[in-house]
Amino acid sequence: MHIGRWVIGAALLSGLGMLPRTARAATYYVRTDGGTAAQCTGRSDAAYPGHGAHRGCAFDHPFWALQPGQRASNFAPTTVMKPGDILVIGRGSYMIGYGAPNSKNAMCYQPATWGCAMASIPSGIDAAHPTVITGDCAKPPELWGTQRLSSIFDLEHVHDVVIKCLDLTDHSACVEFYKPTANTGGATACNRNKYPYGEWTANGIYAADVTNLTLARIDVHGFADYGIQAGRLAGATTVTDVTLRANGWGGWSGDLGGNDHRSSDSGTLTFTNLKVLWNGCSETYPARKVVGCWGQNEGGYGDGFAEAWTGGTWTFKDSEFKHNTQDGLDMLYANGTGSIVIDHAVAWQNGGNGIKTSGPATLRNSIVNGYCNNWKGFPVAGDGKSGVSGTMCRADGTAVVMEFKGPNQAVSLSHNTITGNGDTLVIGGGD
Repeated sequence: MHIGRWVIGAALLSGLGMLPRTARAATYYVRTDGGTAAQCTGRSDAAYPGHGAHRGCAFDHPFWALQPGQRASNFAPTTVMKPGDILVIGRGSYMIGYGAPNSKNAMCYQPATWGCAMASIPSGIDAAHPTVITGDCAKPPELWGTQRLSSIFDLEHVHDVVIKCLDLTDHSACVEFYKPTANTGGATACNRNKYPYGEWTANGIYAADVTNLTLARIDVHGFADYGIQAGRLAGATTVTDVTLRANGWGGWSGDLGGNDHRSSDSGTLTFTNLKVLWNGCSETYPARKVVGCWGQNEGGYGDGFAEAWTGGTWTFKDSEFKHNTQDGLDMLYANGTGSIVIDHAVAWQNGGNGIKTSGPATLRNSIVNGYCNNWKGFPVAGDGKSGVSGTMCRADGTAVVMEFKGPNQAVSLSHNTITGNGDTLVIGGGD
């Protein structure tokens, strides 16, 4: 009996030693009245009292939890967050980039300040226990990039990550590689040549080789290049209540370079209540006035949401694609191995095509307003009065394009309202 009880006890002790990492996952806090990592532990949602070290209080900046320059596979001791941890960022505004707290390291130096981004968020433990970065969802904090920063968040080769309740932007109306004309309405070309570069950032979020990514309640606006650039996504990608507005080159780009097979996604990609507005334009700070719109024919781009060659099962529900200087939703490079469902969407007065798909696809319960000459009179990079004929109704202004990608594939349109003033309302075809 004694031996039996001892064996059982040993088994229990062994089991306790094998408890999952979730039992030890930590929650860290950031607030504007917090302190440094020397002053505060970051483990309490409290202000720094003004004296003492390692007090139970919040950090004053996200860089204390995710120091710039650290990769997910090689975290330095100064990078506090570990897999499965949670970072809660309080209300207020936080500058991200060169000159921010805890930014003095090998990746934050003049003149190459663009590498001074937050460390790549560590992977979660599993899909049920992700690593989480969240703002105050009642009043999301502003994370704004500066000094030619590459992106606010740089996610590479990680899995099971959640980012939510944030306002991501910069404080400049410049657009990278912009070619200003006589009337741009306030937009300028970004300074890329000499420090100080100015208060601008290329992208809001860069994600490559990420499995199980969740983005929710994020406003991504005013960046010099793209709101989100993401490719080689796998597993379950879930995007809910995200707005992409007035980003100088485009809203969402699925092309990591080359517009070929190197960026292809897989798994399920679900977008709900996605708002994609005025991309291919810039915005002023702090008024957020839309200025300096330009499309491909003016040297820019301007797709609201666009993918390179890609697989994956895509769903867009209750989403809007409005006033982008080129196409609204461009899924023309889907390779036919997956499918696309667009349900209760609005594509409204984009400068090119409203909705484009390839391979098995369904468009239902949606409104596509293809009045691409909406751009007449808006601040397109031209004379600012009549717009530019190339931007207005690019690709013939067709409202809906749905192509087949091989034999025995079905395309379905049902319960839609489709209008426009381009050459054609709906085009179908295929290989």
